[in-house]
Amino acid sequence: MRVLVYYPSMTESDLAQVQAAAPGADIVHAKSAAEAAAAADGSEAIMGLMPREVFARAGSLRWFQSASAGLDNVLFPELVESDVTLTNMAGLYAAAGGEQAWALLLALARGLPDAVRSHGARKWQKVPIAEITGRTMLVLGMGGFGQEIVKRGAGYDLNILSLDPERTEAPGVAEIRKPTKENLHAFLQVADVVMVACPLTRETYHWIADEEFGRMQSHAYLVNVSRGGIIDEEALARALHTGLVAGAGLDVQEVEPLPQSSPLWDAPNFLMTAHQAGFSADRHRNVVRFFASNLQRYVAGEPLANVCDMAKGY
Repeated sequence: MRVLVYYPSMTESDLAQVQAAAPGADIVHAKSAAEAAAAADGSEAIMGLMPREVFARAGSLRWFQSASAGLDNVLFPELVESDVTLTNMAGLYAAAGGEQAWALLLALARGLPDAVRSHGARKWQKVPIAEITGRTMLVLGMGGFGQEIVKRGAGYDLNILSLDPERTEAPGVAEIRKPTKENLHAFLQVADVVMVACPLTRETYHWIADEEFGRMQSHAYLVNVSRGGIIDEEALARALHTGLVAGAGLDVQEVEPLPQSSPLWDAPNFLMTAHQAGFSADRHRNVVRFFASNLQRYVAGEPLANVCDMAKGY
């Protein structure tokens, strides 16, 4: 059995850990798309990245272990229509993602971007701040990121609402509804904070746009640590410039890096990080361990962890 590992940052030590999980397997490490495409033919399993040109040559492929939690970049039609089993890294980045979401929210609420600018200008200047304790928070998506956001809000005495297509209850959440437009609008009207933690699918693309910003409270904050395409960024810029919302923090953008022409660069009360919510010092080690564990299951014929429903997109 050949296992293609297209994950450039894998070290010799990492590959030894993978090999130990499947002693009889031929482990091939590719550091480029060209190397991966050359090794794809005959590979029964692929881990890491899988561009379409690699999949096109992987006629023997039975299992693809994505190195990402989100699937929007790999769900091309040929894969979706195939019999390949797809697993992801859901849950591995959730703790770090929850921390990043709260970092963005608290930075906005406590006026830290303005404070940093005042510091740079050598000014002692008070800045507008808001209090989060006791407010209503809407968490879009109650997967790993959503659950970690809720967990980290336990000390803030929040009324937490959520929209999720699968779950009907979760610890710390007062109410979960199905993600219909009607339910979204109803919750937006009462939310002081909106946390975006759902996957990007056909249904969630530009889910938050002009109409939704018009439903939000003017003192509300919006934070996105999931996928940039869930928010209509031009609509967000308009909402920030016109005061429809108090501020926004994005770790993800629809096009990355954010184009220089984007109106968000000049938007007030806007804070951005460069798609790093899931990153931590432990990320790489956890990815290798998870894949080795799943590979061990695969070799033993046991059920794999984190099997995805490609039709649903998560």
